[in-house]
Amino acid sequence: MKKYLLFILIINVVLLGSCSSKKAFTESNNPAVINTEETQWKPHGPLFFIAPEGKYKGAIPCKDCPGIEVSLDFKDDNSVVKTMRYIQSTNKNAKDVGTWVVTSNNIIQVSYSQKTAPQEYYKAQSGGHLIMLNDKKELNINPSQAQFFIFNPDK
Repeated sequence: MKKYLLFILIINVVLLGSCSSKKAFTESNNPAVINTEETQWKPHGPLFFIAPEGKYKGAIPCKDCPGIEVSLDFKDDNSVVKTMRYIQSTNKNAKDVGTWVVTSNNIIQVSYSQKTAPQEYYKAQSGGHLIMLNDKKELNINPSQAQFFIFNPDK
């Protein structure tokens, strides 16, 4: 009878010892065990985007004029108004209305309501300015035109 009680006591100790909390078990260096109560999801890489706010001014090159002064007005409702003024011309002005959305890599895609107007892409920079990209979403600027394609906030 003493052997039987001793056997039951040993079994109870083993069973109760194996029912310890996950916390005590995961504090060991066993990477295969995940503690779901205390594990928090942590992002890998940036999870923010740079949304344009307000007005930006810049210039784009022109074949038959010194350049085109461009003003972009980004609204909170994801609409944008693009105003273009041809430099050294008094009667050449244009205005386009469209929408904007931020895509991957902080690229702002602008679509205009005119069907003939192509989509435009701008790279948002952490300094607050935008750089105009080509239709393949690439920065492809001729060094002689480096002063163009940069849009600074108009404060």
